[in-house]
Amino acid sequence: MIKTLLKIISKEQFCFMDANDLSTLEAEMPNLPVLLRFGSCRKQVDAYRAKTEIENQEAYGTHLRDVSISSQVLTEMAQSPFVPLSVKEAIESIRA
Repeated sequence: MIKTLLKIISKEQFCFMDANDLSTLEAEMPNLPVLLRFGSCRKQVDAYRAKTEIENQEAYGTHLRDVSISSQVLTEMAQSPFVPLSVKEAIESIRA
């Protein structure tokens, strides 16, 4: 769980994720909010709902641009006493 999250929150990915990362988050951290950016809108949904929302938007002809963890979620994670120190350090390193 932490390994995938640290990979996403790194200077290589800057909180953006691919389909494999999203599948892993869906299984391991289903309630983590992810930001879906489409051609015509943005939506923030829990990881377990992301694939359904992507399918719904694409059915209306809107293409998915990218999936990421929003800065608001990162701020909340950095302030939470329940988030491991390694994750907090990763958040600080991409903001530095």
